[in-house]
Amino acid sequence: MEQKSIKILHQPLKTKWYRMIEAGEKPEEYRELTPYFMVRLFEMNDDEVTGNYGPMSKKTAQDIVNHPECSEMLSEAIECYDIRARFTHVQFSLGYPKKDDESRRMTFELKGIEYREGREEWGAEKGKKYLVEVLGQRTTLDGTKLWED
Repeated sequence: MEQKSIKILHQPLKTKWYRMIEAGEKPEEYRELTPYFMVRLFEMNDDEVTGNYGPMSKKTAQDIVNHPECSEMLSEAIECYDIRARFTHVQFSLGYPKKDDESRRMTFELKGIEYREGREEWGAEKGKKYLVEVLGQRTTLDGTKLWED
């Protein structure tokens, strides 16, 4: 049986958001829709024949973000450009811990990335849309689930 490769996105968080995610109160994290985060979070099909995915170009990211109807069309743009999340997991750190300090890190499956409004109590601005990292189960670095739902 072929094992799926694990790709981990590393993100430092402020204490408040880290503790809420750790406690299971906040099942998602928000990132602004910018070319930087489009390139960082997504990859695109760069070869329709082989189906190989590669990094999104800065120009493509800029085109998507600057599209006048982006807020209504991002889902369609993602489908049109054949874009998918680059990562299978996200590892949050409490600030910037030392390399061997695992007590300030936690890893989750990344169920997907959506474009929608976030919740104010979880740090989003009212009425603003974000790239929303939807979190799955907490895991170890090798992808082993720490508990079952």
